[in-house]
Amino acid sequence: MEQELQFIQNQIWFLIGVLALLVATNVICYFSKKSDEEKSPNFSKMWSKGQLDELVVKAREYLLEYPNQQDALYFGAKAMIAQRKNLDEARKYLERFAEIEPSFSEAVKEGIDEINKIQGS
Repeated sequence: MEQELQFIQNQIWFLIGVLALLVATNVICYFSKKSDEEKSPNFSKMWSKGQLDELVVKAREYLLEYPNQQDALYFGAKAMIAQRKNLDEARKYLERFAEIEPSFSEAVKEGIDEINKIQGS
């Protein structure tokens, strides 16, 4: 009987150790993800403040490391269209954005139409 109780106690300690490991891993992942988010530029804030030059530069830099980052693609393209510069690059950003997030296809279509309008004039 005493051996069975010792066996059960060992199993409980093992489970406690596994659960503690899972909690520790979760906490580490949470804080490492939070630090990644803090490094990420706030593209929508730059857009609303009218910091278009900085937005384009930051979007290009950020897309080198994270090529499918949606905010960088969308707001980078919008800034390029607003500046009427690098329109081919803006088109590529919008096309990639549409592939990643098809639910925004209407916004992408409007952006591409705007590019076509600018290039046509």
